[in-house]
Amino acid sequence: MRQTAESGKTGVRAVERALEIIETFTMREREHTLVDLSKKTGLPLTTVHRNVQTLLQKGYLEQDETTGKLRLGMQFVRIGGIIIQGIDLVQKATPHLQRLSKTTEMNVNLSVYDNEQALCLVNIESFHNFGHEIKVGQKIPIYAGALSKVILAYLPEEEFNSLSDTFKTFTPITISQRKELKNDLESIRDHGYAKSEGELQLGAVAYAAPIFNYEGKLVAGIAITGPEHFYKDESRPFYVKTLLQTAEEISKDMGYKKVY
Repeated sequence: MRQTAESGKTGVRAVERALEIIETFTMREREHTLVDLSKKTGLPLTTVHRNVQTLLQKGYLEQDETTGKLRLGMQFVRIGGIIIQGIDLVQKATPHLQRLSKTTEMNVNLSVYDNEQALCLVNIESFHNFGHEIKVGQKIPIYAGALSKVILAYLPEEEFNSLSDTFKTFTPITISQRKELKNDLESIRDHGYAKSEGELQLGAVAYAAPIFNYEGKLVAGIAITGPEHFYKDESRPFYVKTLLQTAEEISKDMGYKKVY
């Protein structure tokens, strides 16, 4: 146990040193030498050199071939893009989702893909207080329920291939076999939306649609959820049409141009 604790402290200190090096870069001081970094952080030159090599390998730093000076790497651009896009997505989607909730009187959610799970970023509860809502920050396995499945359906195939062969079930209706899931995903792509009845909670019905960005890549899924008795057969086409229209509007705001 003591070795584990000491190892943990060493690991944390290594992270702290790497962050101290990164934080020396500013808009005014965009490049540094190893000596500069050692002086600014107060760390020994050998320690700076060791941390810099790791940061270079991971793309968090770059080195000028002529001067040897160091600057922040493109990895920060990638990470910053993820953060900005996430903030941008919620800001642009929320007004549309509020209208969707008002029009359908259903619970409305927006989720994104996060390591084999669907992470909820937006939850708008129906005034009917159905009790079938997914809370902000809640994660659902990517194979369970309409919202998760619509996200998985439009991800690269390797995401499906990486899934475990055994699926946790929430109800007797939850998909538990890869073959069944694969067939469901093909149907989702054919129809452009997903449907689930009782997969996460018995008696709950959900419809979900994908959101795409300017690159034509999936960035999120949105869903409407309510109790089974609330969905009358004659009204279901209205719910699907309204959901798809909302998804198309959000995708358009994210820069997506539909190709016919």
